[in-house]
Amino acid sequence: MSATAKRDLAGRYASAEFTALELAALDWLDGFYQLEHLLSAREWAIRLDPCASDALRFAALVHDAERFFPGGPSSTPQDGFDNPDYLFAHSLRSADIVQQWLAAQGVPVDDPFSRRVRVLILRHELGGDTEEDILQAADSLAFLSTFDWLVVQWVRDGHYTVPRAREKLDWTMTRIRLTKAMGFALPLYADIVSALENPTPPAINPQDRRALAGNRDFLLGLTSTASDAAEA
Repeated sequence: MSATAKRDLAGRYASAEFTALELAALDWLDGFYQLEHLLSAREWAIRLDPCASDALRFAALVHDAERFFPGGPSSTPQDGFDNPDYLFAHSLRSADIVQQWLAAQGVPVDDPFSRRVRVLILRHELGGDTEEDILQAADSLAFLSTFDWLVVQWVRDGHYTVPRAREKLDWTMTRIRLTKAMGFALPLYADIVSALENPTPPAINPQDRRALAGNRDFLLGLTSTASDAAEA
């Protein structure tokens, strides 16, 4: 990533529309390398539905929370990207962790907001009703728009072959049910495929890119952290 790209990413997700609960969740998940992905999923959910409910926006922001905490389910490329054992365990653990966190913030488990957030997280891999399909599509769009560097790095590291990485991208696309979302996804997909087939040396150390992706202050443009990181 060039210095220009760093500056573009610094403060990329700044917004005056975060609720107090969303800001608390961002504090909770600060340092999680998928934080950029979660912020992007929330943004995509709103783009797909400008009238998105508070529960949908919040669920998008925390849907993968369990991956931040040790002891979760593991999945290998041999399992297949649609391995239901992994997808169900991942969704259930995220829903449990988020609902417990909400309870600690004073939102009881039987509160309608908490219950709806739980259902949305449980369904984010599968879709279902309109909101659940939006979250599923937002998750895919966020993967395509924020993890292009990670997919390429998987191949460089030997974690995946190019065909295997393409399988991951193809699966990400097939999850999308909404026509509007597919229109957004196609050019993102084409860009990552092009990067896989025509690799160039990374412009930034992958570890540094990973750190930026989990840096709440950098992503939100808070204090001097974002400007310092962008100039580094």
